[in-house]
Amino acid sequence: MNNNLNHTAGAMLKSLRFLIIFLIFQPVSTAQTESNLEKFYSLVDSASTLLLKDIGLAKEVNLELNLGNDYSIFANQIRGKLLSNGVKLVSDSQSASNSLKVNFVIDNCSVEYSDSFRDGFFGDFYIERNLKLSGNYLISSKSDLIKFELTKTDTINADDYEKVENRSFPFTRGKPPEEPFFSSLLEPVVAVGAAAVAVILFFSVRSK
Repeated sequence: MNNNLNHTAGAMLKSLRFLIIFLIFQPVSTAQTESNLEKFYSLVDSASTLLLKDIGLAKEVNLELNLGNDYSIFANQIRGKLLSNGVKLVSDSQSASNSLKVNFVIDNCSVEYSDSFRDGFFGDFYIERNLKLSGNYLISSKSDLIKFELTKTDTINADDYEKVENRSFPFTRGKPPEEPFFSSLLEPVVAVGAAAVAVILFFSVRSK
């Protein structure tokens, strides 16, 4: 009977040793997370694509950008998108009778994070990241104001949320996510408990 007890205790000790080693040496992901600014560039590119579809076959465009101080960083992105698709940008003095007048506005960029959640019992904390870009544009050949609202949603490691933000551009920053209270409290308790049981079993087996 003592042999069976020793065998069981030994097996439990090995399992707990493996658990502790697993907790200490969990692999760290090295994948690079796209910054919020990079995500917004992608959304601006999508908005510019919508504009290109609506101007159709027009080859000359008199483009007026209303981006304010906050979003002026996207001006070259929008102009570059049109130029790379064969659209010639002209000024008021260069405008011909067949050129389109376009007024393009970006009025809001925002970032929101969900509350953090754990990937598995001892996994990393993650948050859902939601980025939103909205605005509108008016084309002289059309009477309707065309509005757009584009979003991108993904999941990132909670530890990375500050890394993906840019202090130079406030619109890339969102309200910091909160770590679940009970989850953060339970983890050290379980880890300490597992270590304590391992020590007790270790000395129990040696004393037999």
